[in-house]
Amino acid sequence: MLERLAETAKEAERKFGLPPLSKFVETIDKLPDERRLKLIKEVLVKAEKVSQNAPELDKVIGLIREINSLPIDKLDKVDKILKRIEKIMKAAPEELISFLTSLGGE
Repeated sequence: MLERLAETAKEAERKFGLPPLSKFVETIDKLPDERRLKLIKEVLVKAEKVSQNAPELDKVIGLIREINSLPIDKLDKVDKILKRIEKIMKAAPEELISFLTSLGGE
């Protein structure tokens, strides 16, 4: 039964010009797992919220580009830091945010 299934798969690969099934499996194995995807999503959501208030949007964009290459433990740390920043931004008076923004531009 398995041999017939393997023959059918090879025939379909040849007929449709598909890559070998083993290559497909390797590609699927390289995809991030559910935990990593959730962490990436959480970090991106937090980074978006911070970026809406951040004067240096290009730095936030750079951070987002680096996120996917980070190991999970580093993603956890980044997520915690962004949560702290979000709390600070919510609690900070607008005048203080404006003042800090002006300092960054100098």
